[in-house]
Amino acid sequence: MIYETSLIPGEGIGNIKLGDTLYNVIKHLDKYNYKLRISYSNSQYLETPIVVTATEFGIRLTFSNKKQQTLELIEFLDVDSPSHSSGTLTSRHSRLLKLIYNGVSLNEFESVSTNNSETASSYSSAASSNSTFHALLSNGPTFKAIYNKIFGPTYPGKLNQDCNTYILSYPGISFKFTIANDQLLESLKNKDDDLILSTLLNWDAASDVRCLSIALYKGNSWSEFEKEFVKVKENSGSVETSTLKSVVKDEISSVNANLKDGIISISFKGSDKTPATIVIGKTTQQEVLNILGPPDDYFNKFDSRLLIHKHLSELLSSNENDMSHYKFHNYFRYGIDILYDLNTSRSSRNQHASSTTVKKFIIHNGGITESLDFMKWNRCNWEITAGSETGSDIKFNSEMYFHQLPEELRKLTPVLLNRIESEFIDNDLDIIEFPNESTRAKTKSDSQLERKEDEKVKTWGQSKLYGYGRCILEVINSNGCIVAVTIY
Repeated sequence: MIYETSLIPGEGIGNIKLGDTLYNVIKHLDKYNYKLRISYSNSQYLETPIVVTATEFGIRLTFSNKKQQTLELIEFLDVDSPSHSSGTLTSRHSRLLKLIYNGVSLNEFESVSTNNSETASSYSSAASSNSTFHALLSNGPTFKAIYNKIFGPTYPGKLNQDCNTYILSYPGISFKFTIANDQLLESLKNKDDDLILSTLLNWDAASDVRCLSIALYKGNSWSEFEKEFVKVKENSGSVETSTLKSVVKDEISSVNANLKDGIISISFKGSDKTPATIVIGKTTQQEVLNILGPPDDYFNKFDSRLLIHKHLSELLSSNENDMSHYKFHNYFRYGIDILYDLNTSRSSRNQHASSTTVKKFIIHNGGITESLDFMKWNRCNWEITAGSETGSDIKFNSEMYFHQLPEELRKLTPVLLNRIESEFIDNDLDIIEFPNESTRAKTKSDSQLERKEDEKVKTWGQSKLYGYGRCILEVINSNGCIVAVTIY
């Protein structure tokens, strides 16, 4: 069948909106079991955008990797089927997607016989099934159709003569056209932008300038968006530094923890209210529910990993085998877990508050691709203040690699957490690392590359635990990102 989606320049498509988080978009697409390819940089993970491609439709989504990991760019690839230039009939995408703007279709589908003996146009869903004898190919909009009919006049675009492409921009949307005629390309040389635009509009064969891809973004033009996006990538501050505004309501903007006092402050995005406070060992379950609302899940479990420094909490060890005395509340949407102490044997049963207090507060970064918890939890941004051997406070946050942390933490002896790859259960996520050209150049043979990839699979998701004061840091071995912090 042929799927349809409506494009809104500067906003998004359907239920996928610019400014939404990686976590929310992945969860939305996962409902429909779409195959997703997720690309990232291992060497500079936090500085490089994350790219999610819905391979079945040819949709590419680019997310900033700062703070909330917001969607900044939506691209529709291969709007005009590659077969129009290559002569082949093999479609790159298994699902056909019709793009609609203001009730007008930007692409149509053509049924082409595999023996090239006949070509027939078909725009109905009844003819949308590929068979042994026919293939449905997408015809993208022509330059003249976009400029003269669908979107109207705009400022001259930009010609890339090396790639034989021309980008025409409108507020919130841009079109990349391929110029398929050598004579036309030659006539565009050494012309200014106005003359190039005029030449393209007056060229007789409209099919010589066809749309390859479409991009949606925030900004008045593609060049403006590119400049702004570079600033976002280079800026370690919050997403508000870009033109994007988050579309997510009731999300946590930051968590600030003071380890010395066991006090955790939670700030909500867009709220003028005083940050909510949770105190380890004092705040009750009901008080947390008033702050965070009902959890996404809950279960009784005792996690032995949290006893890495059990000597710091002697009372815990007496009942460590009794799971019924402890309860986890999972807030996947916030990137937070909370462990409650339900043990009443250590105090009077009349002291009801003591039986439901917060024992541990776990902060997750579910946006780390090489973590086995990837996309199970949202990304929660945090900053921690702790004491040091010198007596002065030290601070570190979720945007730092482990090697950037204060020396007191870097010199700690870690414990290896060897979680197996079978814990990663989502078979619809194809996670790949951006190629490193320098590494590739040093590889002497394909067999060496295969051995390297096999070794990477074996060590996938491995992490180390570092205990400091009243917290435990979980750090991914491969990239040094801090994937979780446990405060107790």
